[in-house]
Amino acid sequence: MPQLFDPAEKNLFGYLSRAFDTFDERELSDVDSLVLACLSYFRYQGDAVRSSDGAPVRDLFRAEWAEAMTHGLWDPDGLARLLALVAASPRFRDLRVSDYVDDFDEAAEKQFSACVLRLPGGGAYVSFRGTDNTLVGWKEDFNMAFETGVPSQYAAIGYLERVAPSIEGPIYLGGHSKGGNLAVCAAARCPEGTARRIARVFSHDGPGFTEEALADELWKERSGLVSKTVPGSSVIGMLFERQEDYAVVESSTMGLTQHNPFSWVVEGDSFVLQEELGRGASFVDKGLNEWIASMSREEREGFVETLFSVLGAAGEDTFANLSGNWQTSVPAMLRRLGELEPDQRSHITRALGMLVQAFMPDFELPQMPGFELPQFPDLAELLPGRMNEEQPSGTSEV
Repeated sequence: MPQLFDPAEKNLFGYLSRAFDTFDERELSDVDSLVLACLSYFRYQGDAVRSSDGAPVRDLFRAEWAEAMTHGLWDPDGLARLLALVAASPRFRDLRVSDYVDDFDEAAEKQFSACVLRLPGGGAYVSFRGTDNTLVGWKEDFNMAFETGVPSQYAAIGYLERVAPSIEGPIYLGGHSKGGNLAVCAAARCPEGTARRIARVFSHDGPGFTEEALADELWKERSGLVSKTVPGSSVIGMLFERQEDYAVVESSTMGLTQHNPFSWVVEGDSFVLQEELGRGASFVDKGLNEWIASMSREEREGFVETLFSVLGAAGEDTFANLSGNWQTSVPAMLRRLGELEPDQRSHITRALGMLVQAFMPDFELPQMPGFELPQFPDLAELLPGRMNEEQPSGTSEV
């Protein structure tokens, strides 16, 4: 792992190591927004962060809280380093974390969390958490394919309206992944008085919206507030994409791992941009979105229910558990896939492949004695990497 402070790094960590100017000296940028969006991922401890007064971010960097604050999150080591650099940064260390909420409701298929980051020079950034690694959180994301409003979107609108009166100065909204979608949704649907106070809305690789949502007149009026950034191999941010203009950011990794914001390339105080999406991302964008658009609402709902019945076949509730207990989870998922009709299975494996590669890009399935993979032609679509057709029975590489 690189040293904690390394200004030469071309990522968020390097930016935090060299950005010494204040927000009074340089206005909030897209790179700043990604830092602030990532701060909503933490599971904050203590009562102070739940109040409107909040707590200085530097006071939250405590050894006794470190494990609880990053438990079950993507890249906990990277998040821990981010918090250390934010707490030390002259640009960020005086911001206050307030109004923290964390609402998980499995029955309602809702995963929502947000906080207000009160900036030292006035104003605040309302930061919405992206999807965690729970199946409920990801099912809610997919529900966006057939619903004009999912529970977290309604929660985001209500949250903004609740915290806005306590904010003095301009309001910024933002988030990474699903958090970006929630920020845009809250800006598009909030009352006019709140909307007039919004300076900018940031969506960092956040999925888009349904046709019904895009037809809303408030969206058309407020779309100019949105600044969207996606990596070159964006898949998550291109889901249902038909709304915001977006800038394409270079990444230091490949494929779906580019969704990790710590891979986005930063030089000076700006992202390094490229002209267009990579060929693979464009193909997935067009193919997946055209397929979703061709479905009726009922067909989309049935697809999502079937997809998550496969993911839940092993009885696990997080992708981490699916990966950690692969000896039982993978066979259970594959057996459930084998029960589906061929046409249905083809679409399900396509979506499963995206999710498996997002959460387990380097996962390798060793030999499993006594278990043979079901023989159907689209199995390779589910597994990251290429399957070796010459492998012995019962062994495959994912």
